[in-house]
Amino acid sequence: MDFSRFSREKFLPILVNRTVLFFFLMCLLALFLYLAGTFQGFIDSTQINLLKVYSALGIFLALTSVSGVIMDLGRMIQTGKVGYLLRAGGYLLLVIFSAATVLAAVAIIAISGGNGPGK
Repeated sequence: MDFSRFSREKFLPILVNRTVLFFFLMCLLALFLYLAGTFQGFIDSTQINLLKVYSALGIFLALTSVSGVIMDLGRMIQTGKVGYLLRAGGYLLLVIFSAATVLAAVAIIAISGGNGPGK
């Protein structure tokens, strides 16, 4: 196999982009399942578990998005291209989205009493 056309500088941005996309889509799926479960009458423990899964995915999304912001700001400083600043802004919006929705999910878990002892 010829790996000469793949540079090491391109591997990390591709990995971060795809990881952010994966966690974003998984967050949307977990949120969809939670919302569908509220209308379909899922059991409360199932709803709490979906919120816990969503919280974990949202945290991973925020962490990978922060790494994308740092990476793109570094690449913008290095190359001087404004396109990296726009991409960093998109990652920053994902950080804000995931932080807000994770806080909402954790608040719902706490209000419903699903995080107490013996649960």
